[in-house]
This record gives sequence, structure tokens and C-alpha cells, in this order.
Amino acid sequence: MFSFKLGLKNLTRQKRRNVITIMVIAFAFFSYLLMDSLMNGMEEISFENIKNYDTGNIQVAYPKYWEDREKLPLENLIYLNQDMEESIKNTDGILGVSPELRFKANLNNGIDEVAVQGMGISIEQYNQVFATQNFVVEGSMFTPDESKAVIGVSLAELMDLKVNDYITLLVRTKEDTFNTIDVEISGLIRAPNPMINNGIVFISLDVAQQALNVGNGVTMLALKTVSGDEDTVTKALTDSFKNKDMDLKAYSWKESAASVIALSVAKKGGIGAILSIVLLIGMLGIINNVILSALERTEEIGMMKALGMREQEIVFVFMVEATGIGILGGLAGCLLGYAGVSALVKYGYSLGYIGGDGSAYGIPILDRIYGTWNYPAFGFLFVLGVIVAVLSSILPAYWAAKKDPVKAIYHR
Repeated sequence: MFSFKLGLKNLTRQKRRNVITIMVIAFAFFSYLLMDSLMNGMEEISFENIKNYDTGNIQVAYPKYWEDREKLPLENLIYLNQDMEESIKNTDGILGVSPELRFKANLNNGIDEVAVQGMGISIEQYNQVFATQNFVVEGSMFTPDESKAVIGVSLAELMDLKVNDYITLLVRTKEDTFNTIDVEISGLIRAPNPMINNGIVFISLDVAQQALNVGNGVTMLALKTVSGDEDTVTKALTDSFKNKDMDLKAYSWKESAASVIALSVAKKGGIGAILSIVLLIGMLGIINNVILSALERTEEIGMMKALGMREQEIVFVFMVEATGIGILGGLAGCLLGYAGVSALVKYGYSLGYIGGDGSAYGIPILDRIYGTWNYPAFGFLFVLGVIVAVLSSILPAYWAAKKDPVKAIYHR
């Protein structure tokens, strides 16, 4: 008990050094918690934007098409029939099915031309799967029987287009002959996923199929499920296709978002590196503090040993002092982290320094990244910090406790 009280009392000695050590630990913890919140928020928003505005929860396609999907070929298309549609719609967990015809095109405004991705959609089915229609900022989505188009505001600004303007899409048909699609712009969208705003032109599925001469073919089907059920539904669909001798395959959105998931994996590695640096800062701070304390109290340590105090008790005194610094530093870091994460969750972090568009860096986020709460990280970091503080104090404390009492008293 005496050693414990003495260790606590020593916390009030050399207040400036102890406060500096506590603040160093606190700042390290604060930096980690802030980075963890921001990275988790970026991951969560990216995944939601991919599912809600690009891929849906699941995509169904032929494996040969899937391998070449980035090239937007018009081969290995899905030709829907009643048996296929029933097989998909009757699968448990399916909330919506949207057929899509994706194709290469050059958008011409009468003056300039730019390469874009055309997207033929059945508007009613598309709205069951995606939330894009909620972000029409001017005009409206087209109806199924209209030869109209919807484009993103970024593409409209690039090509100096507005609602009611006419555009021409230059395309290659399935037979590799040139054709054009003349449509009127019915609406402009500004979706949270900037990749939708930058280079996609939405038109009616019937119009696209006729212009590309593909009959009722579509490149893939986008499906909506309850978030988190993707793997179960994907397996059920794939098994159903096999049982009916269909060469179709279901793919989770994760397979389309491989690059973003790779960023997420890299993020976890980065967070691990940051945690290592945080712990190293804490260890160095504690070790430095214990060694300086031992040097300043050399005579005091010798006196305690001369009076019969054992080495273990002296070590315990320093461990109590280090533990107190670790606890105070951890509490201060968690409080600062709580304030910082609260601000990130409420106000977010602006992407204005990169023009507000993260797509150029492979991040499908527009304007602002918001943090998320990771409460276990607070507890984990605090406990780990205290453990590291205790362990860091043991060796320098033993070094101090092993001094010869006579030499220590006379400071030799």
C-alpha cells in the first residue's frame, strides 16, 4: 500500500514533464481515433454509393461477358425469357430487378464530342433498384416511351448542355456498324456517386436495344436485396441457374467494387501502421519519463533500499507512476478523440481541395466524407495504452531499483 501511495504521489512531482508526456500520448490517441473514423466513414459511404447508384447489391451476367465487362461489349448478352425471369424474381430476398444495356458511345453536342458510357434502362424497374431518381436537380427522369436522356451535371457542364437540349450518341451496333441515337435531355442528375455524374448517359432500354440492334438483349441484371444478404442470395441464384442448366452467374457488388475494397484493405494496413506509431510514441514517452525520474531520484532510491525496501517494491512505485500517466493520457486522448469524431460525424471533411470529386482517386464520394463511430476502438486503445505504459516502465524501473544503496545515496 505504501508503494502504491508513493507512486501516486510521484505523479504530482515534475508536473511539467508528466503533463507533456500525457499530452503526447493524448495527441497520438486522438490522431489515431480521428483517422480511424475518417477511413471507416469513407469505406461505408463508398460502399453505399456503389450499391445504390452503380451496381445494385447483386449483378447477374454470363461469365464470358463479366470477364470483359469493362470493355462494354455487345456479345454474350442476356435474352430474357419467362423461365429466367421467374427463376430470379422467385428467389427469396430479391426486392427489385433492373435490366441494363451498357454500351460505348460518343456524345456529340453539335460542336464537341466526348466518349461516354450509354446506359439503357427500364425506368420503372431501375427505380426499384437504384436511388438515382432522387437526385435529379433539374428537369425529370424520362418515361418509358420517350426518346430522351438523363445525364450528370458534370457531363452537362463539360459539354455546355442543359435541359431540353438535343444530343447525338454515335454508337456501334452488334454487327459493328455505325448508328446514331438522337435524344433530348429531360433531366440533369447530381448523384452522391460522382462516377454517375461524370460520364454516363441514361436512355430508355427500348431505344438503346433498337439502335444497337440487339433485340431484347441486355448486358446484365442489377438486383436489389436487403443489405447484408448479398452472399446468401448470390449463392441461391447461382445454384438455381445451375439446376436449370443456365450458364448465368450471380456476382455480389463486392466483385464490381474490387478497387474500392482494395483501398479499404490498404486502409486497414495504414491504420495498423498508425497504431504502431501511436504505441511507439507512448512507449518512448513512458520510458523517457521513468529514466529521468530514476536519475533525479537516485539518492531517494538508495535511501529507500537502505531502509529495507525491496527491489520489487521500488519497481512497483515506478510502475504505478507510469500506469497513472498512461491512464491520464488515455483518458485525455479519448476525450479529444470523442470531440474530433463528433465533429467528423456531424460536419464531415470537405473534398474541396480536390474539387469536391473523389472519383479521380478511385473514391466514389462527392463533396464531403463523414466520419463514423467506432466505440470499441476507444476502449481497445485505452486498455492497450495502459498495458503498454505498464510494460514500458518495467525495464527502466528495474534498472533504477538495482542500484547499489551506498552508491545511490552518495550519487556515484
